[in-house]
Amino acid sequence: MRIHRLSFVLCFALVACSNPEPVQPDIAPQEVLQRATRAAKTLESAQYVLQGEFDSKTDALSALGTVRMDGMLAGGGEQLRFQMDLTADMESIEGNSSLTGTLEVVVISEEEVYMNIRSLVSQPSSALFQPELIATLAGQWWLLSEDDTPPMAESVTPDPRLLQAQAQVVSVTRDRGVVSIDGRDVHHYDVALDKIKLAEYLSAVALEKGVDFDTKETTDAIEEIQASGQLWIDAETYYVQKINWVVQSMPLDNGGTASISFTVNFRSHNNAPAILPPTGAKQFSPGLLYTLPSKALFPEELRNQIPAEYSDEDLFEVLQQMNSY
Repeated sequence: MRIHRLSFVLCFALVACSNPEPVQPDIAPQEVLQRATRAAKTLESAQYVLQGEFDSKTDALSALGTVRMDGMLAGGGEQLRFQMDLTADMESIEGNSSLTGTLEVVVISEEEVYMNIRSLVSQPSSALFQPELIATLAGQWWLLSEDDTPPMAESVTPDPRLLQAQAQVVSVTRDRGVVSIDGRDVHHYDVALDKIKLAEYLSAVALEKGVDFDTKETTDAIEEIQASGQLWIDAETYYVQKINWVVQSMPLDNGGTASISFTVNFRSHNNAPAILPPTGAKQFSPGLLYTLPSKALFPEELRNQIPAEYSDEDLFEVLQQMNSY
């Protein structure tokens, strides 16, 4: 079972609401988490702002940067919409570069996902982010089919079901008492990821969806995650008002590791705007790229790594064959 790294991050973060209950400042932390878990099942909509930093390293690339996500969810987490602003300094075998970009994603269902690259600039230009290629895609909403979803969209689109995990997969390591946020009493806890509970949750989700679940692979991946955080849970409604996580170490699919720190603030529980499909969207297909000059798809840096006997026409044919699967 492929574990989406951003899904892990978001499963710590978003929580829902319940009917107001009398404030009980002396309530046990475990009871608060249980009430928050029950409240999560009633979630219909919410808005959130996430701000964070990341540091990732692989054999081929290292990246250090910041991210901000302004988003909302609806339909109990089945629908998502967010704008992500990203900055990153990268080091690779090609040299050093910087990347800045703004990306919007709308998830209506698993089969209906939209993406809009508002801007994406690499300084200097790199083989992966050619200006001609970005110009073809930027500023337009694209409806992505499952087979044609670019890797970038897959990496930032979480599994909505993991948004239900919330307090269900954490344990309290310290009770900091009742404090005030924006005039409301909240329970403030230091928390840690409960790896056993997370593995059990992922197994249950896989069973519900009828997909294969590799217990050992999942458990091994979870064991490599080192994370600690803080939760601020409303003492009356059991909404999560704020959350902070520091992920000291997290394995990546390509064999590297990453560290992440982020803070999320929540609002408009069960009162967020509706999520609608964007207007004017076009169907995305790799065929759109065939109109680009070959140097945009196969820049010199990339072309030099391909055997000389393969012409640009051969490479275009490969792309067409991949698109037909």
